[in-house]
Amino acid sequence: MKNLNKRIAVVGATGAVGRVFLELLEENFSGKKDLHLLASKKSEGKLISCGDQQFQVKDLSTFDFSSADIAFFSAGADISGEFAPIALSQGCTVIDNSSKFRREEDIPLIIPEVNGDILEKINDPIIISNPNCSTAQLLVALKPIHDLFEITRVDVVTFQAVSGSGQNAIDELLNQTERSLNNESTTKEVYGAQIAFNVIPAGNLEENDYTDEEMKISYETKKILDEKINISATSVRVPVIYGHSIAAHIKTNKKIDLPNLHSAFEAQTGLDKYSEKDFLSPNPLEHAEGRDPVSVGRIRADLWEDDRVNIWIVADNLRKGAALNSLQIMERIMDK
Repeated sequence: MKNLNKRIAVVGATGAVGRVFLELLEENFSGKKDLHLLASKKSEGKLISCGDQQFQVKDLSTFDFSSADIAFFSAGADISGEFAPIALSQGCTVIDNSSKFRREEDIPLIIPEVNGDILEKINDPIIISNPNCSTAQLLVALKPIHDLFEITRVDVVTFQAVSGSGQNAIDELLNQTERSLNNESTTKEVYGAQIAFNVIPAGNLEENDYTDEEMKISYETKKILDEKINISATSVRVPVIYGHSIAAHIKTNKKIDLPNLHSAFEAQTGLDKYSEKDFLSPNPLEHAEGRDPVSVGRIRADLWEDDRVNIWIVADNLRKGAALNSLQIMERIMDK
């Protein structure tokens, strides 16, 4: 493992994604680390470990970002909107995990395995945006298909774990599950309907009757992979703690050659391919939770059209869907 030779600020260090980011720093870098863990005033002074080091949480509102080289933001769009420009003005490169900057034309939206070459052109401090968690895992799997056969349309259904909504959502699922099993009434705070033993829409409804989660996938796919790809999504929240799953139906300009596609999947960085004969794999519990790669399986040619293919994708939404993607962006910047 290499040493971490940059000063890193972690905004949202007490949250679920922030904690995973610290785990990844420990897993991927040796030696002492120069970290600044930032959160709200109420968390100031709290001790958080990264390996054998302990760090005291600092108040974000008073932090001088000139003390850091790179700032990882995962505290929501409002916090990013207020503090990311401050960090940038103080000479800090920002990697933002919120939705705040994804639609801004001059801010790169990066999945390193898909469009990471953009980072080679960046020298000055800049804001770099992470995509939505579902988009990140989807496009790692779609890239080999697009490179071989030129994707024209994608229809997806995403099955999204509650950890994507934060620790409060995890707590709500566990509490509702326990109370339901004991025949007790449940309460709802994070979601509009009970999530335990249920499946509900993911996100907030927009004017076109799609949710914001569904529209993020559509917009971000065009920005990252190819603006000519038409994509429609249906996103649902499922009573799973970690690991998003996606069923994807892909239409291409060229006839699908399954042997070539299998070879391309096997060669794709950050992607694990499972045999189409093993219909139990991949699944989020065994092949996503706590794992870095995106996993793809159930690879099937369409029954009726030779220019279409169906696949199943799973990944840890807190890793590749958030913290890991940010870490990979940081590594690309450091390696320049």
